[in-house]
Amino acid sequence: MAPQLSPRLKDKTAEKWMAGLIKHLFPGETVWALARTNQIKPTLEGLAITNARVLAFVASDLTTKGPKVGVDADNLGRYEFVKKFTGAQLVVTTNTQQSLSLGVVDKTEIDFVRHYIDHLTASGFPADVREAVQAHEADVAAQKAAAADADAAQKAAAAAAEQARRGRRGEVDTVGGNLKEKGWQTIADHSAPEELPWFILNGESAGFLAAFEDRLIIAKVGGMAGFMSGSLGGGRVTTFPYTDITNIEFNSGMLTGVLEVLTPSYQGTGNHDYWRSSNKARNKASDDPWTLSNCLPLAKAVHKTALPRINEMQRKIADAKRPQIVVQHAPQVAPAAAAAAPSGGLAEELQQLADLHGQGMLDTEEFAAAKRAAIAKHTNH
Repeated sequence: MAPQLSPRLKDKTAEKWMAGLIKHLFPGETVWALARTNQIKPTLEGLAITNARVLAFVASDLTTKGPKVGVDADNLGRYEFVKKFTGAQLVVTTNTQQSLSLGVVDKTEIDFVRHYIDHLTASGFPADVREAVQAHEADVAAQKAAAADADAAQKAAAAAAEQARRGRRGEVDTVGGNLKEKGWQTIADHSAPEELPWFILNGESAGFLAAFEDRLIIAKVGGMAGFMSGSLGGGRVTTFPYTDITNIEFNSGMLTGVLEVLTPSYQGTGNHDYWRSSNKARNKASDDPWTLSNCLPLAKAVHKTALPRINEMQRKIADAKRPQIVVQHAPQVAPAAAAAAPSGGLAEELQQLADLHGQGMLDTEEFAAAKRAAIAKHTNH
């Protein structure tokens, strides 16, 4: 049933109000009457009296936020119209003695509003609506509890997985000193949940290299590594799939050197010099190994210790680049070709096979297989 409208309220305005109100009504709640109000503080411009509540709202945010003020019939202690210059302010006092303003009603519409509020007070909150509300609230609470349980279980599983992952860190072969927590977090951010590298080459303040089964990463993050890479407070993390790597070089001086990963995108530029770009800003030092994403400055002693693992990484790179050979078995020779095989020489046998192919008794694939079989037979003889 359509609501009753106050004399000053137009049909189009009421339709817009109802479109916004409908999604905020209780199950079984219906709107009895709508009236226009005028209030600045707090801003209110509409009043709805339903079979369960009195609602005051602002039309502009009714759809998204719902009514600003609502008083249940069972909580409506008393109400009064306080005279104002343009009308009367509807003030409701709840059973808990809370005073609420529901807007200023035009003096010509006070009786209209009073009629429906009196009717609501006399009727009380409908029992069927109360039951529906309680059932809805219980359902919402159950959904929230289930979502909270699922979220807690997910967090617990993630925490357990992370704890197990942390426990497995000791299994990773690490050269150059233990990796700090920031480094492990970087690895976690660039790998699958259960994945750990099989080898870590820690260049300390220069960054680190982490080798996985199919790729490696060079990370220069946080602290001195981030600063030296030209990313103060941030860092650089570059992933190199083994299939893209053309070589790994170590260019050294007397005590220090540079491990350089070469790919089509990162070509070698010879023996990188630690000090050549010392008078340039980090991001402008194009030949600085501390800045370059494919370079890891290392002490020669650390490189020597890591060399067996670097050689193993080179082998994995070679395996990744090796083409996969698929062996296909030759099709069986057609019975017609087998029966027609002559007892003479190879030339005679090939001629007869060609005749069968020309007559359509052998298709192209069968003809080719039969020729190979004939050649193999005569060669073995």
